[in-house]
Amino acid sequence: MAREVNDFGPDLVVCVYRFIPPQFVRDVKAVGRRVIHINPDQLTTLENQQIFASDYDVWFTKDPYMLRFMRDKMNLNAVQYNEAFNRRVHRRPETEKARLEEELDIDVLSFGSLYPYRTNMLACLQRQGVKLRIFGKTGRYPSPPDLKGCIEPRFILGEEKARYVCGARIVFNNLHYAEVESVNNKFFEINGMGGFQLCDYRPILRDLLPVDPEKVSFRTIGEAVSKIRYYLEHTDERREIAERIYGHFADNHSYDRLIDHLLNHIS
Repeated sequence: MAREVNDFGPDLVVCVYRFIPPQFVRDVKAVGRRVIHINPDQLTTLENQQIFASDYDVWFTKDPYMLRFMRDKMNLNAVQYNEAFNRRVHRRPETEKARLEEELDIDVLSFGSLYPYRTNMLACLQRQGVKLRIFGKTGRYPSPPDLKGCIEPRFILGEEKARYVCGARIVFNNLHYAEVESVNNKFFEINGMGGFQLCDYRPILRDLLPVDPEKVSFRTIGEAVSKIRYYLEHTDERREIAERIYGHFADNHSYDRLIDHLLNHIS
């Protein structure tokens, strides 16, 4: 692979996989190329820590916690970045949100890989009478019995995904427990498609959102239930918040802006 890259002759090599062998980085850098790493995931997916054994020119990480131990403990040239959404793929539907909500009639939407941590939280919502619509595959572990009838075992993509995200009254995004001080990519996609999102609280939300994060986040499952009930009753407020966040993310958190951020740091 290093020979293929060097024969191609790029000015910059961007690595996003966590298990790239350190020898690849050494071989590419040996001929004077710059190589950077962008880690798009949380810390439980660091495999065998290949990224720390590799001599990248810059390490980009989305989690302030990871940034600190990379920069302050290992003295790596680590830089924080925020993930983004693709405006060419994650496009808000042209149909008005109010009309979509009426057509789909989804109180709370959840989508993605249904690992046990996520499904247990969703089951807690179900027990409190929250009406759920769930898309995703459970993998090796079965879902709680409470969720039977709520799950469609498939992934949603493209225009269909945007329609469900924008048309659901609330999109529930419970972050992976290893997102210590960061949020997931889904957070950016939901906001970029015009959905109203309720997610786990993280301090970084204060830097990412144009509204008070306390309005659209929760610290406990009980608080999540309370806010779901509140926003199902306060339709105008919910739609106003979603519209404000959508405009902010369209202006500030697209991949176009992300690439500018990365290239500015590299140059």
